[in-house]
Amino acid sequence: MELDFATVLLVCAAAFAGAFIYGLTGFGAGLVQVPLATLFVDMRFALAVYALLDTVSAIRVTLQRHRDVVKQEAVRLIPACVVGVGIGALLLAVLPVWALMLALGIFVLAYVAYRTVVRGQMPAIGTGWAWPFGLAGGVASALFGAGGPLYAIYLSMRPHDAQPMRSTLAATTLVSIATRVVAFALSGLLSSPQVWAAALFAVPSALLALWAADKAHGKLSREGLLRVITLMLLVMGISLVARALRAA
Repeated sequence: MELDFATVLLVCAAAFAGAFIYGLTGFGAGLVQVPLATLFVDMRFALAVYALLDTVSAIRVTLQRHRDVVKQEAVRLIPACVVGVGIGALLLAVLPVWALMLALGIFVLAYVAYRTVVRGQMPAIGTGWAWPFGLAGGVASALFGAGGPLYAIYLSMRPHDAQPMRSTLAATTLVSIATRVVAFALSGLLSSPQVWAAALFAVPSALLALWAADKAHGKLSREGLLRVITLMLLVMGISLVARALRAA
């Protein structure tokens, strides 16, 4: 696809929004930036650009938080995540764009429903749940650029404090994104010079957003921020489903 100045600005704006959310919460970048970007670029193009960009953000956040990673949880989640990314990349290669958009819209609305229904302390679960959550997160990472919410749901139901949970989430997400980049490279999604150019232009926006998130951390109510994000995701999810059904 052709890149013009307006498109580059919009890609950067979506990248800023996604990186800011990721810097505050440790997940959620893909839930925000990919649906936003599909308003003006092809979904596969958006996934390729933000796979590259998310690698930068994930390395930056993981380096800050690596000391608190719960290694046993990461070791349980990561193998399933890698397998899931491979499955998701295969689906991405064969599904039509409208089906991908519909699946993304349903995925976003499912997360909104989860955020709306689930309140307070989550019930504890055993380590055996790492496989299904890791596998589903890997598939979602490749298909939607958004595996983090599923890893976060799993870790929120394990007996860890907030900081170790965020650190483990960041490390798992980094591996998920790196695997996604490899899968996209093998499938040819990263072969376009426009993908690399858009990602390169968006890197300063993402780094600026992570810096802003560091400054805002502790000053903004996490729950208040998540309520705003949930409302925004509801609108984007409905829009994605409607656009997909029109294109089907």
